[in-house]
Amino acid sequence: MRLNTLLQAAAVAVTAVSVSPPTIAQAAPALQGTTLTVAYQDPAFPALVEKSGVLNGSPYKVDWVLLTGPAANLSALYAGRVDLGHMGDTSLTIEQANARTEWTADTIPLRIVAGWRNAYSKDFPPLITAVRSDTKITSPQQIKGHKVGYNYGGYNHAQYLATLVQAGLTEKDIEPIKFNDGATSAAAFNSGQVEVYAGGLAPVLSTIRSGAGHILLTDRETAIPALGVWTATSSVLKDPTKTAALQDFFGKLSGYWPWHEAHRDEVLAVLKDKLKISDERAAFEYQIRSGSFIAFTPELIAQEQKIADILHEGKAIRKQVNVAVEYDTTFNQAQKAIWPVPAKP
Repeated sequence: MRLNTLLQAAAVAVTAVSVSPPTIAQAAPALQGTTLTVAYQDPAFPALVEKSGVLNGSPYKVDWVLLTGPAANLSALYAGRVDLGHMGDTSLTIEQANARTEWTADTIPLRIVAGWRNAYSKDFPPLITAVRSDTKITSPQQIKGHKVGYNYGGYNHAQYLATLVQAGLTEKDIEPIKFNDGATSAAAFNSGQVEVYAGGLAPVLSTIRSGAGHILLTDRETAIPALGVWTATSSVLKDPTKTAALQDFFGKLSGYWPWHEAHRDEVLAVLKDKLKISDERAAFEYQIRSGSFIAFTPELIAQEQKIADILHEGKAIRKQVNVAVEYDTTFNQAQKAIWPVPAKP
């Protein structure tokens, strides 16, 4: 495994009697020589998976591709350069809302095949809307007229749109500033270039804890499930060799989460090395990156549909979408995916 940065029953009739041949089990595809190209938005997770050893002995090769931001991952998926693209759970909701043609089970070009997150916790929300303290903003309505930073396509984008809906505002009422990825958006907030920020808490943690900024809304308050997800193209999901490799990949990868829980010091060391972050941020990242795969149950789909409906009714997305078509449960069993999401005090 290496981290790579490339953006690269027949019937037989006998005297009028129809005889069915015995059923023959179909051989599983040979996986030797198969490569899974898997994108992730930072270098830490691939390094942690390698450190854990959970993929050791895999008969296929895994090429990790570093692609920052959901937009880059979506582009790579459409171009066929990756098998799995990394983004947030609302990414395809926004993509579907912007699509020129209707997405159905037969026409959908992309499907979410894996989702994960940490346990619900008031101290470790993965997704927030934050404001600079010197703005004196204390309610969503007060962001009117301010510079608001976000990045396109992921759950950061949905958090931004949901914040506008809660405020009863549109983009015409603020000064929206769109960035290529969440890290750049966070840097703009940390430096004061933007006064309001929608995205992950981890990259703005120092600003929040120093008192220079504060949290206005979390994912729980905007009703976003906030799963990290991997998305695959329909063509990959029709490839028996790729799907067999993905079954094995997800089965092995389900072992990562207990390893993470049991090897805190090793995880912290990798996070600090790969992300070049402080001890304080690494300790937060350890918590936010814990968890498990989440099962695509009717209850989860209902939550995802709810935020899609909120965005549509608030005119934040231009058409109603059917979220259910976006989710593929094929790999949930191999992933040992759970529901409901656990909660911590």
